[in-house]
Amino acid sequence: MKQPLTKLTRSALLCITALVPALSLAADAPPNSIEPMGQKFAEPKPEKTLRVLLVGSGSSHDFPKYFLGVDAVTLKTAGGVDVAATPNLDEALALLPQADVLVFSGNHNQYGTPGFQQALNDFADNAKGIVLVHAATWSHPWKGYNQRFTAGATSGHGKGEVTVTLKNAVHPVMKGVPAIFKIFDENYYHKFIQDAQVDLLAENSPDGNKGVHPSVWVVKDPKTRIVCMTLGHAEEAHANPSYKAILINAVNWAGNR
Repeated sequence: MKQPLTKLTRSALLCITALVPALSLAADAPPNSIEPMGQKFAEPKPEKTLRVLLVGSGSSHDFPKYFLGVDAVTLKTAGGVDVAATPNLDEALALLPQADVLVFSGNHNQYGTPGFQQALNDFADNAKGIVLVHAATWSHPWKGYNQRFTAGATSGHGKGEVTVTLKNAVHPVMKGVPAIFKIFDENYYHKFIQDAQVDLLAENSPDGNKGVHPSVWVVKDPKTRIVCMTLGHAEEAHANPSYKAILINAVNWAGNR
């Protein structure tokens, strides 16, 4: 039986202790860093463990601190995962074939290179799970990316306290998440492409004159499981219990667990 998200087991505490050097490295890196972090997956691979690779870098966000640091601890604390994180392209390409699930959030132009885009599509074609967070759902000039992986694009946002309402509370990604919750975050104005094949799991409340917008959804890809979440700009979002629960659930579901 899984432990409650709020209860730290002895093994979870050991995981956090093991992550302290990596978290410190991530927190100390400049917000726009693309330098290698030197993280590796454990060898041999522990039984019943998902290898989760966190990749992200770019502008307008502190990717090392929150996406690669705080989110890594969130996943490790939940248990059953081995996490490696990097803002570096070459490091990401080397670790990706070893991973079971990719958690991606970035807007750096290195992710638009043919090498990364091919690796991302190969990863999906091999039925490896993908979780796309916040900046990864933006409108990117990467050929075919938004069409396949986010089924649409975000071209603007508001900011403040956002009310999120679940639209499919029975989906595993929404397990344990309140039917309505509040989060201080950027309110992304994501728009689906025409005839998008998605399962909408949650939506954000209107922002000014803007209508409701998708917040969490599953892209119905024929070869893999893809979860998209627009939430996750900075500290307030990454520390939010509902954000953490969705992230953990999304990784487990994308990893077929």
